Amino acid sequence: PYTTLFRSAMQEADIQSLLLKIDKLLDVHDDLREQNKAMRSAEASWQAERAKLIQQNEFARRKVNEMITRLQTLERNSG
Repeated sequence: PYTTLFRSAMQEADIQSLLLKIDKLLDVHDDLREQNKAMRSAEASWQAERAKLIQQNEFARRKVNEMITRLQTLERNSG
């Protein structure tokens, strides 16, 4: 009977230990899930900003090319 009681107490301690570990893992999981959500949101924001900057860059490039073309035309017409 003593060994059965001791085994039962050990099993109960093991179960409690496992339950604590599971709770910790669940907490870590929740934290990582929140971090992942925040990172995905930040990534979406950066991607939107990047797209906007690419668009602005293309607009500026077009304007510069137009100015160069105008200057070349003026140079040809005045020369």
